[in-house]
Amino acid sequence: MKKLVILLIKFFTPLLVIIAIYAWLDPFKVVRHYDTYYKPYNKVSVFLDKDYISTANYDNRYEKEHYDSFIFGNSRSMMYQAAQWQKYIGAGSRPYHFDASNETLFGICKKIAYIDNKQEKLKNVLLVIDRQLLLQTKSNEGHLFEISPQLVNNKNFTDFHLTFFRASLTCKFLPGYVDYKVSGTPKPYMTGNVLDDIPFTYNAVINEMVMTDTERSIAEGTFYTAERMNVFYKRDTIQKVSEACIGIKQKQMLSEISSILKKHGTRLKIVINPLYNQEKLNPKDIAFLKRLFGPDVVYDLSGINSITNDYRNYYENSHYRPQVANIVLKKMYGGR
Repeated sequence: MKKLVILLIKFFTPLLVIIAIYAWLDPFKVVRHYDTYYKPYNKVSVFLDKDYISTANYDNRYEKEHYDSFIFGNSRSMMYQAAQWQKYIGAGSRPYHFDASNETLFGICKKIAYIDNKQEKLKNVLLVIDRQLLLQTKSNEGHLFEISPQLVNNKNFTDFHLTFFRASLTCKFLPGYVDYKVSGTPKPYMTGNVLDDIPFTYNAVINEMVMTDTERSIAEGTFYTAERMNVFYKRDTIQKVSEACIGIKQKQMLSEISSILKKHGTRLKIVINPLYNQEKLNPKDIAFLKRLFGPDVVYDLSGINSITNDYRNYYENSHYRPQVANIVLKKMYGGR
């Protein structure tokens, strides 16, 4: 028996030490409480799970801030800046970015239900969607996309934390992270796997990220280098239409969203993203959204149009710029 105990101690001690170091370092900021998850000017940081950040930050602040207006969507929804939105929904509104990287329809549904269950207001809602988002009716896999345990009644609590623990030990992450912690210097091999080196300013109260340095570079004419231009591939001049993506599960989730928002008397706007690929969302999907939410609620800017024709409206071939979001807001709410 004594030998067995000694053997177990020898086996588990290294593992417990590793777990303790992981919890102490908390590289993904999912173990401990943080008042804020990014610096006001975030020059470089470890890639974090934005779904968790948005939810934990909301939990930290909603009782004090009493948010009543929400922007939901994937990383493209970050381009809709709160100050611009408030021009249309009222200066007295309390906006919050409740976004997630590679957001899913499932995730948006859970976030809206989460706010409703807390008996908080949903006075204004802006849904920023596209086909990629509508297709996804369950949580994404991977440590950067895990849905927050709070949103699913902690059903994924163990799997959530195991995912991050395992990610911290991978060959893609661990060497670069240790190097960065020791040297304090970001190196080219770290970007993409470990570090996000795109600077942004961050407002924790509204969970808003703004690419101020990138916008400054564009204004100075130094951003669109030959290397960056390589991502702007040539597109077909014939309009392509995507396959219909709203099926039974999507209809159930969208109906749940509609039911909650109707209960709150929410002023809702839905924008279908103007993406660089210029693929038009299927008319059947658009028709369903308009039947469910109302024809004056849904604004389809997908496909070939004046926005998507101009590469200068994009940072790269996935994310459009705030100037586009401002145009969209004006179209949806009327000129001001």
